Amino acid sequence: MSVPASGLSSRWFARPLILAGAVLLVLFIAAGFLGSQYWNGRRAVDVSLGRSRQVLDTIDRLRTIIANVESERRGYLLTLDPAYLKAYGVSDESVRRETQELQALVANDPLQSLRAGHLAETVLAKLREIDELVGTAHTSRLPGLSMIRIMDELRTQLDQMVDHERLLLADLEKRADALEQRKTWLIATAGVIITIQAGAALALARREARRRRKATEENVQLQSDLELVL
Repeated sequence: MSVPASGLSSRWFARPLILAGAVLLVLFIAAGFLGSQYWNGRRAVDVSLGRSRQVLDTIDRLRTIIANVESERRGYLLTLDPAYLKAYGVSDESVRRETQELQALVANDPLQSLRAGHLAETVLAKLREIDELVGTAHTSRLPGLSMIRIMDELRTQLDQMVDHERLLLADLEKRADALEQRKTWLIATAGVIITIQAGAALALARREARRRRKATEENVQLQSDLELVL
């Protein structure tokens, strides 16, 4: 019974590099899986970060365009100088274009999508209301106050969207930091495991070398004993 067990043990330790290679293969597969998870998560976060920044940039452009509309119309309402209306219609079209782009950017966010849709409807309604104010500017001095109310309402809706998007952006940045920390941990862990595995493989190789040297010495001794007997 001891001979087969000894033979099995010898055959096992005769292949230390195969054992080490098998373990390394398992580690590489696990590392590949974890790495794939990391890159997929990182890509998703990067896409979301880019979208959030685009949303904030679009809102900033909307603010600027709305400020231009306000400046044009208010200047005309205060002075009745047609020069203030030289860009009449251009700014309006820019507002519509930017609101449409904003809707496309937040299409996957139910709350922001609802707000963007409401903003687009409000913008169209308010631009028509502003046109009516401009049309009655010769007969009324109240349009200036109405203009302030209209623009304040639009700014309030934009502020709500900005606050929400900044919260999302902060959360995404935290997730990105967590992923980077996870990557660092994975790299460090992989380095430790590979180092341990390399040490174990070296120890097995040395043990095998000693076993073979001992077996060789025993064979030489056995051969010498046989020659003496003969």
